[in-house]
Amino acid sequence: MKFFYNLLYPIRNFLIIVLGIFPYFAYSIDLSTGDFQTIVNTHSKTLTVWALPDSKSIYVFDFPSLNVQGRTFNRVTQLTEQIQANTGYPRVMSNDDFNQYIKSLRRTQADFAYGHDLLVNELVRFFNLVERDKIALFPEEIVLREFLVERGLIKLWRGFYQAIQPGTVILSIPQSQSKKDDEPPVTEFARLTIFMHEISHAEYYTNQYYANYCRTYWNQSLNDAQRQAFITLFKKYNYDVTSSELVVNEMQAYLMFTPDLGSFSAKKLGISDDELVHLRVLFRDGKPPITIQLH
Repeated sequence: MKFFYNLLYPIRNFLIIVLGIFPYFAYSIDLSTGDFQTIVNTHSKTLTVWALPDSKSIYVFDFPSLNVQGRTFNRVTQLTEQIQANTGYPRVMSNDDFNQYIKSLRRTQADFAYGHDLLVNELVRFFNLVERDKIALFPEEIVLREFLVERGLIKLWRGFYQAIQPGTVILSIPQSQSKKDDEPPVTEFARLTIFMHEISHAEYYTNQYYANYCRTYWNQSLNDAQRQAFITLFKKYNYDVTSSELVVNEMQAYLMFTPDLGSFSAKKLGISDDELVHLRVLFRDGKPPITIQLH
């Protein structure tokens, strides 16, 4: 039975796309190479996937539509970063459940999250849970999965997805845009901020020395009140603060790589401006071993 399942699976996905269920299929996925500045300064009306020239383990999905970005990544981000429903086991929300969940947060697919960062092994877990519970994927999620298969990042074996490159990082960012009827605006500065924030997560995932530096900073440079301030903020952002790795990773991204005051500030953190400056100086003075070039 599994043999026939493996044969029919790609045929099923092909039919889903070709029969017109996926309205965004007109956007082909081009793979381009560019450094940070090239990516942030490139404007396109089609989806582009970027590979960084100095890294074989980071891909950046660059979307001209917030809604399409959301339908591609929101649901897996909810699984990996947010508190799960009290079901006793991890699960992926159905389409209807997820749409209701977003509404409960007074969000839409367009503004649930403006950027995403995921490891291939997290995506494999997501797709295997989808298969286990027979969850219907959004068409955009199918395109993401097929990209991962085509690039040799994952494979289907005996009815289960396996990570071939589990530590590879998948990021997503939006193009800058004016306000649309169903999407908020994204300024050039917001695009820059989102990319800085997300690529700092890639640095954390791919650079063990930097990750260790951030853990040490969290445990030794911050006091209890400052750590609690970050945890309180992250709760407001619906992060799963029971995950210490997630908290440390988000701390470094917000503290050092989120210059937009609309996303992060001393006021949002609940501390004074002087204290926030002090925390940033402490972080820089420790000489964090960062490898990704932002300039």
